[in-house]
Order: sequence, then C-alpha cells, then structure tokens
Amino acid sequence: MTNQGRETCETRPTFSISRKNAPCRLVPARRLALALGAFVALALGLSQTSWAGYAAYIVDRYTGVVLHQENADTLNYPASLTKMMTLYLVFEAIDQGKVNAKTPIIVSKHASRRPPSKLGLKAGQTIPLGDAIRALSTKSANDVATALAEYFAGSEKEFAAKMTARARALGMNSTTFRNASGLPNKKQRTTARDIGTLAQALYSHFPHHMHYFGNKSFEYKGRRYRNTNRLLGVYKGMDGIKTGYIRASGYNLAASVRRDEHHIIAIVLGGKTAKRRDRQMKRLLDKAFANVDRITHLLTIVERPKFKPDPFVAMARDNAAGDGGLLEDSLGVAAAAVGEALTNYVAIPSAEAHQEMGRDWAIQVGAYSRADTAVQALEAAAFVLPALLTETRRQIDPVVDQHGTLFRARQVGLTEGEARRACQALEEQWLPCMVTGPAS
Repeated sequence: MTNQGRETCETRPTFSISRKNAPCRLVPARRLALALGAFVALALGLSQTSWAGYAAYIVDRYTGVVLHQENADTLNYPASLTKMMTLYLVFEAIDQGKVNAKTPIIVSKHASRRPPSKLGLKAGQTIPLGDAIRALSTKSANDVATALAEYFAGSEKEFAAKMTARARALGMNSTTFRNASGLPNKKQRTTARDIGTLAQALYSHFPHHMHYFGNKSFEYKGRRYRNTNRLLGVYKGMDGIKTGYIRASGYNLAASVRRDEHHIIAIVLGGKTAKRRDRQMKRLLDKAFANVDRITHLLTIVERPKFKPDPFVAMARDNAAGDGGLLEDSLGVAAAAVGEALTNYVAIPSAEAHQEMGRDWAIQVGAYSRADTAVQALEAAAFVLPALLTETRRQIDPVVDQHGTLFRARQVGLTEGEARRACQALEEQWLPCMVTGPAS
C-alpha cells in the first residue's frame, strides 16, 4: 500500500497488523490484546470496516449541473476534508475584520500532541495565521487545525459545534463535525454531495482566499512541505482543493478544475490508494468535460414556466427608473420574494409588465438540483451586489428534462445594461453569471 497522500494516523484496533514501514505501527506488547479486542468487537457486530464505500459527485459550479454522482448521499468519514470547513470559518473571521494574516495563534499542549500529519509545533509556540492557513491547505497539519479551533472557540469541541452549525446553514444536512482536523471520530460523518456543497460555498463566498488551496508547496521555518494533492500542476486546469485520509474513510479528494467557461467541482471518497483515487478522479473529470457543453446546451433551450401574477406590479411600475439605476423602495417586493423562495418559483411581474417597464432582462447564477441550493446561490450574489436583493425579484424556475429536475436561479426585472453590469461584477468575484434576454 502506498503512503502517498497519507495525512492522519488512525490507531483504532483492526485485523490488519501494521507492516514494518507503516506509519501507525503498534507497540509489540499491545498487538495481541488489540487484535483480540477487534475479534470480540467483530463477534458482537460492533467493528467498522477498514475501507469505506466508494462515492463520487461532480458538478459544474457555474451552471449547477450535476455531471456525475455515485453513492453521493452515502455517509462516509471526511478525514482531512474536514479542514475545508475549518478554513471556511477562519476566512469568515478574516473578512469580518476579527483577525489578519499576522495574528499569532498560540499552540496548546493538547494541540501539540495531535498525531501526524503535523508541523511538530511545541506547546506555547505561536504561528502567524497566514502560515497556519497554508499549513492546513497544503500540509494538512493536525496540530495547527486544533490550535486554530482553540483560538477561535476556546476548545475544539466548541469549534466543531460551530462547524456543524455552518454546515447546516450551507445545506450540508448529512454532515456532522466533531473536530477541526478530520482525525478519527465515529460520529464525524459527511457525504460526497455535502463536500461538493462546501467546496462550491468556499469558491463562491471566499474567491479571494482560494489561492491558498492552489499552492503546490508551503515553506515554514526553512522546511518545504509539498501539497498532498498530487494532481496540482499535473491535471489541466486543476487549482485546488483538498485531500484526506484515515483508514476508516479511504483516500478522499475534493478537486477544483477550471477550463474555458466551466468550473467543475469533483469529489471522490473511499479510494483504496492515493494513486487509484487520483486515476479515478482524472477519468471522471475527462468524462465530465466531454459532456458538460452538451448538457449545458440542453438547459439553455428548455422553456421556462409561465410567470405567476405579482400583486406588487403597480408599486414596481411607480418606482421604475431609467437605465442608470435599479428599482428603489422595493423592500416589500423583496420580502415577498424571500417568503416564496422555497416554492417552485417566486412571484414576479407578468411578462407584459416587464415589457412595459423596459425591465425584461435577467441574470442567471446557476441551475441546481435542489431549490434551497438555488436560493443560496442568489444570496451569494446578493452579498456582492446588495441591490439585487432589495431592488429586483428572485425567480426559481424548475426545469425538467431526461436528466431530472433542476432549479434555475435568476434575478429578474433589470434592463439589459443593468444585467450586463451585474454579471460583470459577479464574474470579477468568480461567481457564475449569465445574462438572459426577454426571449430566453
């Protein structure tokens, strides 16, 4: 078995006695007792399998089209993919002005004793936050992950609770975190789909921080650490994101690949070895890029459903402005849209009202397999352009074809100029956006 990409060391008893060069070698005096303990656990039906089941999930982030999925909702152990959520919360704190790259992170005795992979920091030592982020995204250092958790929440347990809460808010309803590193914990579970959701959220909410995941190496105190993602710089267009391994999970990889007009997020869980996982990832990505243009074209030619009547048309017409500005004082309209966001689609003005006002253009920020994910995409766009939330209307269109149902996420009620400027602003933040005209 190759050691490539190995990041964490699980020391729970299993039937496989560690080989001479394995990283988790057991103390000889304990081998027999642990093997007997594993035998008893198996007899009682309590043991866990050494290898998790295979799972995969691939999605085009710009359109929300699911290009491939297999066992995407089967529970698995995230291993060091956990650190993606750890860094999500760190990036939030940075953007809120609570910390910066120079903020010193103190290492506790507990953090210093975390098993490999680690930097080998000593209790009482400090590490700048910028280096701590690189240590997680590149080296996948467990001691640093625990130190960050303790810094931001007082304890790793409290930080894990915040991680789980954020996962729920992002729609990762099958995910539970118990630590910040991904070290073994039988209650720490996720799915390939949930990890895909997290990866998309990271790129949507923190595009200015995602360069950390693309570093091929990380240097700290004179020592260089190579990124555990061996496909960086090897597979065309790959620019992140994270690997993970414990015995209970197998070899995991979350990948980000950009080519032409597409940004594909791909998740593979449960690989038998790092090399086999990487080969499978390349096969799936090759197939995804071969099909993505055809599938995207199918979405663009599907007719959208008819508009629902909108009781706020009169107010919107009264507040209509020229091409230089958006509708004003439309909080009531926005509130109505938010209230209906989880229905099939949101109330918007009739086509005739749009045409009369000259505001029959829209922007589309993706097409997603779930309505709540479409809503989250619109909220991410509104974070960059707050006027979209208060001065235009949301529209969630269900689109049905032979591949299933997708929900197109749109902001409607713009002029052509407003729509093009909005998309330009969103694309500058690496957010997906497509201008749709009156005949779309």
